[in-house]
Amino acid sequence: MKRCRTILRISTLLTFNHFIRAALSVLRERTGIGDTAKSKWDRGIPAEVAFWDERFHSKTGPGGLQWVDTYGLRLDPDLPLQKYVRDLLPQSADVRILDVGAGPLTYLGKKCNGKRIHITAVDPLADEYDRILARHHVEPPVRTQKLDAEKLTSQFPANTFDLVFAHDCIDHSYDPERAILEMIKVVKTNCYVLLDHRPHTAERLAYKDLHQWNFSVNAIGEFVIGSKHFEVNMNRKYSRLCSIACEMESSGDRVSLITRIRKT
Repeated sequence: MKRCRTILRISTLLTFNHFIRAALSVLRERTGIGDTAKSKWDRGIPAEVAFWDERFHSKTGPGGLQWVDTYGLRLDPDLPLQKYVRDLLPQSADVRILDVGAGPLTYLGKKCNGKRIHITAVDPLADEYDRILARHHVEPPVRTQKLDAEKLTSQFPANTFDLVFAHDCIDHSYDPERAILEMIKVVKTNCYVLLDHRPHTAERLAYKDLHQWNFSVNAIGEFVIGSKHFEVNMNRKYSRLCSIACEMESSGDRVSLITRIRKT
């Protein structure tokens, strides 16, 4: 009888704990209380992996031609480095570029007249992307390595790269301010961090999945990172560390916020 009462109390406690966890989960979803940027980011990973898996499938699937041209370019080992990237390179013949949040296939071109380009690509989801590439029998020209944007200095010493690049990804990170600071640390002095992102992505996508941050430029050309509850003016906060130039550019139906950060 005593054992039965003990089992009943344990069962009641477990049920109560389960109820509390469920209630807290609902509360976090509805109010954001007790939630963190990292936990939201973790929950968004399956959707991001599914997005890329579908993109590889759609290159040949019915009606799935939305990224055929880009897909072919990303696989081309002779693709010229994009002009807005070339324009920021130093004079040296050997150039090391870090592509942060590169995804399964780096966006960067691989060749530049008069220079030898060495690209290192990193992404926190590299292991998942390797499985996608294997499933679709794709061998990338540059293999992406697993590394969070927020932890670049755990693998690369300061002043390692001639240029650090990010395309449509840092606004998907769990701490974009820290990620950009890490990018500045690993780029060489007087060299550039180049960011190419769509503006106001989180707002446009209703703060869903990995989309928790907005990149924008204010009325006087300053770079601003914001979320539902947070905003930082990067020009003002880090004026002693770097100079930042921000502008909106249009190409076809894409509007991009191009941010050039020069380490001083």
